[in-house]
Amino acid sequence: MKFLLFLLFASPVVADTVYQSAVHEATWQTEASPLSCAISHDITDFGKTVFHRENGEPLQLSISTADHRASQNTAELMIINTPWQFDQVSQKLMTLPVTYGQREFIVEGNAARKALAALQQGQFVQLKYASQSSVQPVSVILTNVQFLPAMREFQECSDKMHPDSFNDLQQFSVYFESEKAILDNSASQRMKRLAEYLKVDESISRIIIESHTDSFGRRELNTELSDKRAQVVKNFLIEQAEIDEAIIETHSYRDNKPIASNKTPEGRAQNRRTELRLIR
Repeated sequence: MKFLLFLLFASPVVADTVYQSAVHEATWQTEASPLSCAISHDITDFGKTVFHRENGEPLQLSISTADHRASQNTAELMIINTPWQFDQVSQKLMTLPVTYGQREFIVEGNAARKALAALQQGQFVQLKYASQSSVQPVSVILTNVQFLPAMREFQECSDKMHPDSFNDLQQFSVYFESEKAILDNSASQRMKRLAEYLKVDESISRIIIESHTDSFGRRELNTELSDKRAQVVKNFLIEQAEIDEAIIETHSYRDNKPIASNKTPEGRAQNRRTELRLIR
């Protein structure tokens, strides 16, 4: 017994400083749009946690604080049992690298998905790290109280998310037949896809259109053809996507910027193109 007491005094157990919203304060909120979904939770006296998914990007978990900055170089993310669970085993999800003074902890991909699933299945999620504001380790508990209704809304948002992402369409090309400035069926379908996306992404600040021809034909005719192709694409966006003309910028390069050889039919087909770039 004396030996045990000596061990206890030699290596005292230091209790964590725990931040967790009380049952009557715990709420989860959902924000939904065609391009992103988020489910968030305010943690009393600590800060905020957000599960966020942007179209085309992996799920992200963010836990942030205003006052409790990190003081050491690692943090641990865990799945833990609730006080009334005895038949489930706690699970360490990952060790996060941390910089001194860090106030936001970000987890992406598989670990974020497991944390979200744990809350959905009735467990808690814990972030543990050393803080400048406390002698004891800080434990931040994400509770599942009031979680399921918000989770259902988050899942509905994810299911209805637009099929294309910004990364899918950020650089976009359509192709033209020789000596023509008309969108054929294939080009029209591609442009409709882009127009549908532009209707829901309000963050696009500028659209750059760059039009090209192959090297066949007289110089002045190719200049005119390049201009017409750029204008056709611009008009399509204005009419179909209801884009403000002021954010569209057009450039005609004729045959000055080929991406393939003009000596073959296949190469010329690649050069008869109009390229679009979306800028946020």
